[in-house]
Amino acid sequence: MENPFAKVMQRGLEVMIEALQEELGRMSQQLVQRVLRLDTLSSLVGMMQQSIGALGFDMGKIPGMMGQESGFDPYKILGLERSASDEEVKQRYTKLLHILHPDKSGTPGTGLFFQMVRAAFEMIRKGRGWQ
Repeated sequence: MENPFAKVMQRGLEVMIEALQEELGRMSQQLVQRVLRLDTLSSLVGMMQQSIGALGFDMGKIPGMMGQESGFDPYKILGLERSASDEEVKQRYTKLLHILHPDKSGTPGTGLFFQMVRAAFEMIRKGRGWQ
């Protein structure tokens, strides 16, 4: 017999991950256009850590979960359409890595988004058969 609480929690996590993908896609666009400041991103991560941490959930597990979700859309994470060319995908990935790299950004919290971008690119890479 399935635990009803577990089912509700699973659906809640799925909704949260979907919303997170949408928001990261918007932020990806803004980061590349230099409209979003990294301290704004850091503030968002802090709020997420507080709210999710209160549930006893480890934020570090989100990128792995997102990569395993059947509804995971790596293109949303990169802020691109599925029709984006290989070159557009690679350029966006490179630009986001440069902006979000924890050692280069100097902004706490970018590591989580850095990991999400890497997970998204890896899925696209495999899906498109790149080496």
